[in-house]
Amino acid sequence: MISVVINSHIAQMAGKSRKMWDRLLRDTAHEVIVITDARSMSDGYARGTKQASGSALIFAHHDIEYLFDDFLRAFEKAIASYDVIGVAGTDRLIHPVWTQAGLSHIFGQIVHPGEGGGYEVNIYGPQIPMVGGMMAMDGLFLAARRNVVEAIPWDALAFDGFHFYDIDFTFRAFQAGFNLGIVSALAFFHESKGLGSPEYPKYANRFAQKHAGAFPQPYPPPPRMRVAAQRVNTLDEARAILRPAFWERLV
Repeated sequence: MISVVINSHIAQMAGKSRKMWDRLLRDTAHEVIVITDARSMSDGYARGTKQASGSALIFAHHDIEYLFDDFLRAFEKAIASYDVIGVAGTDRLIHPVWTQAGLSHIFGQIVHPGEGGGYEVNIYGPQIPMVGGMMAMDGLFLAARRNVVEAIPWDALAFDGFHFYDIDFTFRAFQAGFNLGIVSALAFFHESKGLGSPEYPKYANRFAQKHAGAFPQPYPPPPRMRVAAQRVNTLDEARAILRPAFWERLV
């Protein structure tokens, strides 16, 4: 059984997301749990976890779209290889903002809306299908085996908003000895452009305070994030970039 947990207070978005997951998981036992009144991402995910009965749990934003037709096959391979999986993150967390680790230490790929139309394919470091040893991962899509979410509860007290809940969860999972992997083969379009929030610095500081000693203090403010990006007009063009031909030659 696979349990999918989604936070959404927008009925149309929740319905669209539920249909997508029912389609992607139609060939296996699954359930989709939608928390419609979450006070924070952590609060909703914690409550969803209590309701879930799956041996693997997926935690996903309500505004993502999987771009291929092989989710279940790719997911089962990944969750058999790692305790926690995501689609963007770092193996060297030196700052609350995971992209501060820099090239060769950040991984993953995500499609976002392009400025003025079209799409932007963002590639974080080496473009490889799957890699382990991560320390922290972004939360637009996360999945974990049940023993992980039972050992690492979502912290709804410290992270009572919508930022750093994901970095905190995955970093604590890493600290507990679980194996975290980035699976770029699981490619998503994220409808959000990821624009900054006035509360972002507050939760970055809260994360740093909670994990005092993990970073140089005081840590510097992050510069503008720079990643490999390509503008395309259609999602089909994005798909061609997300599944490069050289992957077939990897050994």
